[in-house]
Amino acid sequence: MNNYNLILSSLLISTMTATFIPVFPNQVSHAQKRPAQQSFSWWNIFRIKSPHRRGKGGARPTINGVCIAAPDRGEIVWSDRPFIIWQGNLKKIGLSQGIPDASATDNIQIGQLYATYTGKPLLPAQQYNWSVAIENSWTGNIRFKIMEPQQRQRMTNDLQQLEQQEKAKGATAEGIAFAKAKYFLEQETPLWSDALQQAYSVDKPSPELVKMREEIVKYLCNPN
Repeated sequence: MNNYNLILSSLLISTMTATFIPVFPNQVSHAQKRPAQQSFSWWNIFRIKSPHRRGKGGARPTINGVCIAAPDRGEIVWSDRPFIIWQGNLKKIGLSQGIPDASATDNIQIGQLYATYTGKPLLPAQQYNWSVAIENSWTGNIRFKIMEPQQRQRMTNDLQQLEQQEKAKGATAEGIAFAKAKYFLEQETPLWSDALQQAYSVDKPSPELVKMREEIVKYLCNPN
């Protein structure tokens, strides 16, 4: 019996020791820093916030048969290095405040059916034109406006805080871009150009994002 009691006591002590092993702060921190699993859908936010669903018909600007998916004419844009995306064949893209000339194409980084201005930051509250050429001469333009300084600064602060929160969760670069795109689309007047710019800013997109990029312009330019 003495041996039996001794063995039983040893087992109880071992069980209690295993049950009450302390969790140290560095262990919790390590767990919290694990990369977050993707749990978001690009298509969901863009379809839900689509102009087709907002009673506006979804008509996008068209210049000589080329559809400009974003920005819309007169759109307010947060980014001071804005983005344009289209469906069709364009000869060249430029950005200017007046009549476009050869310098209008400076600092324009062309992708496949989209372009981004990469020069000095544009000025808040100022109007600019994305100018397009179907052939060799300028054909038309899409006028847009950079957001007023106070509103733009508020949104900039929101976006910085949002990025910090996503990084603390262990979000990927795509996860952060998604959170920002969702933020832009949740504004009272959704900022389509800024949201799409986030979607196209991801260097290593997921298969879903690749597919969304392939389909989004068709979706915007062909609402029926």
